[in-house]
Amino acid sequence: MNRKYRSIEVAHLASGVALHLPLHEIEGAGPGPTVGISAAIHGDEGVGVEVVRRLAADPELEGLTGRLLLLPVANPLAYAANDRSTPLDAQNLNRIFPGDPEGWLTEQFAQIISDEFLTRIDVHFDLHSGGFYPIVDYAYWLNAPDLSRAFGRRFLYAPPEAYHGTSTEISGKAARAVVLELGGGLVPQEPYAAAALAGVKNALRVLGALPGQPTPPPRQTLLHHIETVRPHEGGLLLPAVAQLGCEVAKGEVLGRVVSPYSFDLLEEIKAPFDGVMILTHPTLHQIEPGAYGYMVGELAPAEAAP
Repeated sequence: MNRKYRSIEVAHLASGVALHLPLHEIEGAGPGPTVGISAAIHGDEGVGVEVVRRLAADPELEGLTGRLLLLPVANPLAYAANDRSTPLDAQNLNRIFPGDPEGWLTEQFAQIISDEFLTRIDVHFDLHSGGFYPIVDYAYWLNAPDLSRAFGRRFLYAPPEAYHGTSTEISGKAARAVVLELGGGLVPQEPYAAAALAGVKNALRVLGALPGQPTPPPRQTLLHHIETVRPHEGGLLLPAVAQLGCEVAKGEVLGRVVSPYSFDLLEEIKAPFDGVMILTHPTLHQIEPGAYGYMVGELAPAEAAP
């Protein structure tokens, strides 16, 4: 097995500090697919960074066939700031691929990632989580159903149309792609990191890139509609439904926003339909209007994953 590490220079900041993109390459003992694994495209979603680190050190890689390209921190500035977007230009990296070499700094980043990573892989696993406050648990059903199922999540999501400007919109034109959304929030991340690593390794077994038989997926539900419910008022969020994967009824209160000053109830955030909790807030904290509140998967059009 051959390992290489490249630190790809992007630009120099006004402070004089050089901005780099970290890329690990692990070459297996035999022929096989090139699998790209990316994390921290959103800087406040740090679980994936730990998953990539653990994978790179996993002894099972001694049996790897093919090649891994690992991009553990796709947006270093956002990761350093624990922010969803790049602090210097307030751009969301995962909405501007394939990027622009003459554009915003984030667009320049996207162009380098496209050239050095996304267009060089046969399979793409993009690791996300819920961010600083919310937790989330599902996998996207894009163009590789067997790989989506291999991550072992109870809920899968087939979006009605692709989100424009995402990394998988670019990689998925020539590669098989899965987006994993798992973990986040102000809770211990060890269970999520362990589950995500197990999912990555299981998907690699499905591909034949790691030895051994893959674990069959559990019973899984394929969702066709997930709605994000955002608060209209800011204040202190008091969670009412903190458990992922539980069913909620239309109109059920998911959380309440109260004023930290007057203590008045400002808003009750309610489920838009009968559904299942895909993203929620397990802890009380301050929240702003329009922030990610809750994500509810609609059960009426859902089906058993084929």
